[in-house]
Amino acid sequence: MPNPYRRLPPLGALVGFEAAARLGSFSLAADELNVTQSAISHQIRTLEGHLGQPLFLRTGRRVELTDAGRDLLGTSAAALETVRQGVRRLAAYTKPGSVVVLMPPAIARGWFLPRLPAFRAAHPGIEPWLATLDTEMDLSEAEIDIAIRLTPAQEVGARAVPFLRDDRAPMAAPELDAAFARSPETVPLVHDESPDDWQRWFDAAGVERADISAGLNFDDHAMALDAAAQGLGVFLGNPVLAKDRLADGRLRQVGAHVLESERVFHLVALERTLHRQSVRVLWDWLCAQASLAEG
Repeated sequence: MPNPYRRLPPLGALVGFEAAARLGSFSLAADELNVTQSAISHQIRTLEGHLGQPLFLRTGRRVELTDAGRDLLGTSAAALETVRQGVRRLAAYTKPGSVVVLMPPAIARGWFLPRLPAFRAAHPGIEPWLATLDTEMDLSEAEIDIAIRLTPAQEVGARAVPFLRDDRAPMAAPELDAAFARSPETVPLVHDESPDDWQRWFDAAGVERADISAGLNFDDHAMALDAAAQGLGVFLGNPVLAKDRLADGRLRQVGAHVLESERVFHLVALERTLHRQSVRVLWDWLCAQASLAEG
């Protein structure tokens, strides 16, 4: 297989060239890079030899770019700036106190974010890095410190703690509260993609309804809660994740029947990851906050 990098110039020489071309001086480039002027001159000669053409016109003590040099300056400056930005971004991965946490968006918005100010006040040196995905990842192959997911620990050397049961109860804006209590078989419904759906609720509640699948559909639990709070229908939501909306009156839990789910979210982390102090502090806090009964 041919080497795709064979025609690239020496990258160290490209750094010296970019500085000299940008500053218009070999000596200023040497000062900026903390090397000697002869080192800059050597890098330029090496680069010109590799490319087979001059990049500077040398007139006495002054240097000017050739047309090829001006072309290369634009390319090299953009490429080196891209590398510089990429390297700067890497600092975040080793930031002291950073803990990467993966959880579904609904739990992030409905459970974690409302409690985050209290955690930050108690532990200002720890900075959770929140990734919100419904996709579950293998912690032994991903850069994730703690995950909240339905699948318990399957990785070798992982620990799992039950975190939240995905119970469901009907929730509606105040203007639909009485209507649902009076005739649940006619009030508009809101759906998400949970297997604990309205069909199961109506069956368990012993209520007949012909058009159970009708109504708005969302793949995001939090958006479905927002839709219900706007009076667009009654949603079968998780009371823990709806706690803030229930507390401020945007939603009311309606109907007497709560659908108890077999779906349980777990806290999962690798034992070796828990040896890091920052990870262990957040893990212990999550374990203390978590409850299958209350949120």
